[in-house]
Amino acid sequence: MKTYRCDGCGVELPEHALRYTVKIDVRAAYDELEIGLAELVRNHRQELLDLIERLKNKDPRELEETIYKCITLDLCPSCQRAYIRGPLRFHPEQGVPRPDIDVDKFLRSLGYGGSGDNQKHRAD
Repeated sequence: MKTYRCDGCGVELPEHALRYTVKIDVRAAYDELEIGLAELVRNHRQELLDLIERLKNKDPRELEETIYKCITLDLCPSCQRAYIRGPLRFHPEQGVPRPDIDVDKFLRSLGYGGSGDNQKHRAD
């Protein structure tokens, strides 16, 4: 029997129990580019070499997550109501997030962002 765990409060949710799925797509936003003749004829080689140099020692996962990240959460009915009321802070009793907490590390510990495996907490 499959069980799920609420990502808000941690309560176990049996397979056919009412639960909600929240899918969050975080994407880098870009302004529309206007490309003129000057950009088309300019030699971009040095710019590309500089970019490669800046990025060569960076963690590929970290670089990827600066462009796009998909997070899927399972919520129990109580956490779903709290989430709807305040999606950016659906547990106000926890207070303001501390700046020394690495949210990405926490989400990876839950199984998000690793090897394309967005299925987590599911046990047969």
